[in-house]
Amino acid sequence: MGAKAHREAFIAAMDDDLNTPQAIAALFDLARDINKEREAGKKVDNAQATLSELAGLLGLSLTESASAHSVDTIPLVDLLIELRGDLRKAKRYDLADKVRDRLAGLGVVLEDTPQGTQWKRVRS
Repeated sequence: MGAKAHREAFIAAMDDDLNTPQAIAALFDLARDINKEREAGKKVDNAQATLSELAGLLGLSLTESASAHSVDTIPLVDLLIELRGDLRKAKRYDLADKVRDRLAGLGVVLEDTPQGTQWKRVRS
């Protein structure tokens, strides 16, 4: 479904007595399609502009705040990874998994490699 069809779904929802849940669903569908297209290597600039425009009509901003990738968070993530490593060495896999899962819930994905645990921030 192209950005135009999502725009039409959004407008139809808003015309339906400001059906914001349905309008937000149209935004989620558009975002999902953008992600699929990007993963397929296709250009998504126009669709992203449409998403930002329509979200703005609901007062939503899709820009990340500067603090979302603040350098100050890096030492904290590193500390949690170190703690997880200590828990694994102590065979407390339940707690180590809990640290990993909670970080994943915050958008930080851990990858255990022969060189140690690597992490990256992912968008949901």
